[in-house]
Amino acid sequence: MADSRRRGPSNRTRRIITISVAALLLIAALSLLIYGIVGRSSRKAEESSQTPGTSVSSETSKTTKKDSSDDKTKEDKTKESGEIAKSTTKADSQTGTKSTGLFVTDASYAASHDYCIAVNTRQNIVTVYGKDADGSYTKPVKAFVCSCGKYPNDTTKLGRFYTEDKWRWEALYGGVYGQYAIRITGPYLFHSVPYYQQDPSTLETEEYNKLGENASLGCVRMRVIDVKWLYDNTSTGTQVYIYDDAGYNEPLAKPAAQRIDLDSPNAGWDPTDPDPGNPWNS
Repeated sequence: MADSRRRGPSNRTRRIITISVAALLLIAALSLLIYGIVGRSSRKAEESSQTPGTSVSSETSKTTKKDSSDDKTKEDKTKESGEIAKSTTKADSQTGTKSTGLFVTDASYAASHDYCIAVNTRQNIVTVYGKDADGSYTKPVKAFVCSCGKYPNDTTKLGRFYTEDKWRWEALYGGVYGQYAIRITGPYLFHSVPYYQQDPSTLETEEYNKLGENASLGCVRMRVIDVKWLYDNTSTGTQVYIYDDAGYNEPLAKPAAQRIDLDSPNAGWDPTDPDPGNPWNS
């Protein structure tokens, strides 16, 4: 009787299948190896074919940024040292601005302001400049003695500013008051030597005797007659340039402030105050 069971593949067939599978695996492995080598070579060639511009540009950008930072630092140091601008005139034809000496102005400013103000914090002098024949603010017209901020912690802020508010009397730090206060910027003011009350007979005489020295907490203290002149003769928005330069040759001499004898019966008054009740005027 014939065998009815199903026979599997012969040994010969199994060998052929095994060899075929092995060949396929070998081909696949070789393909992967060749692809990896070619891919690396291609990437290397691509990298070597790039122009160095990108890399150089990146470095240039870093250098430019560093140089810009260095320039800014130099500019800040110049500003902090109070270095004075040269007295040459530079005009900007597009904006109409011109820089002459200490100030930067334009036609609009010149039409609405008679003066610019300079403050040398190291020499404790305020100089008022008027317009010359060309309309530039290079003509010194008045010089006032002052007391700017104390070094090193209470220095007066340096830079270019434009006056803002005005007050006949203004409360100051420490519970005292100033006459004829004019805001320069933020908490920095022109004002008289402080008073204990809003009363011209309550002057801080010891502080008055420091005029011409660095004595304030940052404001610019002045004699009453001087700060009143600014109060009466300069309009809001007057340009103020504040610098720190011990060696600058100021165009006008700094006036000397009178020293008050603390035992004088008039000691509570500023000798320059035009108030009718000032005993110094009698």
